Amino acid sequence: MRNVINSLIFCLITLFTSFGVMAHGTHLVAKTSVLLQLHIQHIFIGSSLILLLMCFTWAKASRSYSVATLALFFTVKSLSILVAGGISLLALLTNNLYFFNVESILLANLSNIIFFIFTIKLFALKKDEHNSYQLLLRLSIIIALIVPLSFLFSPNHTWLLTQISTSISLLALLYVTKCEKTVNVDLLKIFSLILIVQLSFNVLAYLLYYLSFSAHIINCVDMSAFWVMAIMVTYLMGHTYFCQLRDEKLAQQQVMSSVKTSELAQKELQILQDESQEQLESRVQERTLELNIALQELEAVNQELKEKNTLDDLSGLYNRRYYDQKIVAEFRRSRRNLTPLSILLVDIDHFKNVNDSFGHLAGDKCIVEVASMIKSLLRRSSDVGCRYGGEEFCLILPETDDKGALALAQEICENVRQQQVYNNENVIKLTVSCGVTTYQQEKEITPEIIFEYVDKALYKAKAAGRDQVQVMPIEKINLSS
Repeated sequence: MRNVINSLIFCLITLFTSFGVMAHGTHLVAKTSVLLQLHIQHIFIGSSLILLLMCFTWAKASRSYSVATLALFFTVKSLSILVAGGISLLALLTNNLYFFNVESILLANLSNIIFFIFTIKLFALKKDEHNSYQLLLRLSIIIALIVPLSFLFSPNHTWLLTQISTSISLLALLYVTKCEKTVNVDLLKIFSLILIVQLSFNVLAYLLYYLSFSAHIINCVDMSAFWVMAIMVTYLMGHTYFCQLRDEKLAQQQVMSSVKTSELAQKELQILQDESQEQLESRVQERTLELNIALQELEAVNQELKEKNTLDDLSGLYNRRYYDQKIVAEFRRSRRNLTPLSILLVDIDHFKNVNDSFGHLAGDKCIVEVASMIKSLLRRSSDVGCRYGGEEFCLILPETDDKGALALAQEICENVRQQQVYNNENVIKLTVSCGVTTYQQEKEITPEIIFEYVDKALYKAKAAGRDQVQVMPIEKINLSS
């Protein structure tokens, strides 16, 4: 913390020194500014090494991929700032100015991409927010393609190109946090504040650049921005870790409370056993009855908690977590018993238009109606219907071949096509697209690969015009493509 304060103090001193050079033009002040800049860079290197060591130690202790990614981001970002300040790693190998330009923009853009990866892992965008994940993935490719352009620009223009790509990256992350709705609100607020502060520093850097301030002052601003971001992101991860510990502690307290209740009941039972036989029989019966009632209530509460953890609140079907557990169990049973296992993926067509035209409440009502219809068509107790995410449903059909799965999918499409959802005075007509695939003991197949097949089948149904069923046999797909 003392190093951070020293860095900020020296940045301010450097700023005032630069103003003095512009006002008076004295050689002594310019020399002092250079010495302070070197001292600031040395402090920045030392404090950055301490920060990186702490992050990597934290990542190893907590076994957190997010913290490890954050440590890697800090490493690349600090190297990028040092290169912008004139400390080049390539200077040991070459004196070519064009390669220095590549080094600067490469490190800056690489740090942006790593921060994208950190954001994806922190908010689980690949799992819960597929659109946001695709946005960051495409933006990463664009940022990577910018690097070869640095050969065409001078160092000043390369710095400007780097700042522009960083600003665009921050704006994209702000858009992602605005669309994110599945995580803690406090976490989103802190993360959004981090991005806004970094954008503010970028605006300040642009202003200093166009006012023709020295590169040393702009580099001090970059260092200050780095440390402000480091402090805020470290606080963010600490807050996340604190919330996890708090939840674990609450769960442990609930378990301890149940254990204490059980121990008290056992002590009371032991006291009753030490009393006379006549009183014992009466009291044992009374206590046994109370204990049975308590156990039944506890069992009912546990069952309710289990249902809450496995059921989707809106649709009434099982949720994504239950699907991940059930598909592994059914896959193993299918492979053990040598029986077919079919997966059916259902997606409501043009669901975004429903939300845009009739509102999200009407969209929720459509999801409930489709889920209710799917539940009514699952006639076997072994069949499982899950809400996979958004307007997408996934059905697990044990001991069902491709013909049976196709028949059920066509029945779902037909029932949804005939179904009408009433919303106030409006009548909403829906259609669905279905993908079907069947696992029949093919080699080197996993539950994840089976889902890729059925997802490709659904994509094929949508590409063919929606409101239809497409079957994708496993042996006819090359997943590597």
